[in-house]
Amino acid sequence: MADNYLEKRMEELRAGKSPMSTTRRRPALSAGKAYFDFPPRRVLISGGANGIGETIAASYLRAGCKVAVFDIDNEKGQMMANRDGIRFYHTDVSDSNELEKAFSNLLNAWRDVDIIVNNAPSLDYRTHLANMWRKHKLRYSIPSDYGGRFIDININSNIPEETLYEFGITTNCIVGISEKGSFAELCLLLSLPISKFITGNEISVKI
Repeated sequence: MADNYLEKRMEELRAGKSPMSTTRRRPALSAGKAYFDFPPRRVLISGGANGIGETIAASYLRAGCKVAVFDIDNEKGQMMANRDGIRFYHTDVSDSNELEKAFSNLLNAWRDVDIIVNNAPSLDYRTHLANMWRKHKLRYSIPSDYGGRFIDININSNIPEETLYEFGITTNCIVGISEKGSFAELCLLLSLPISKFITGNEISVKI
């Protein structure tokens, strides 16, 4: 009886009437996914109302962060504020008085910031902004295991690493020609707690 069954099954297989069963490979014990903590952060993005800056702002929002934007595009900034709930400050960052006023107002609202992303084309304001952040840290010394992040976008200049290093704030510059999302993803990567050892670098991205 058994022999007849086996012969019948073999004939069916040869005729293509019954699919052969395949053994499913078990994944290797080391296979899996890596997960990283990304606690909500307070993020300031200059030039964040359009282009790369807007994409970066959206990425931080999706990560559960509070986002503030300094930009001269008042119409677009107000739209983002109403649509996404960001804090928008109509600011020309190249004007030191406007920059100081906007940053002071933001600190009054948040007490501090955790991440600053510089996406505005002006070169001079970035050092002024870093110095203002340092003065705030000196005046209100709040212990933090995270420290902070100071990230420049497409600004090929000296990074004020020494200005912020004492507070555990890393400083990096992202340069290159790429899709907007690549800059945003790299900003998020540099903002992870495990990335605290990456500092003083000019990191290139490309398509």
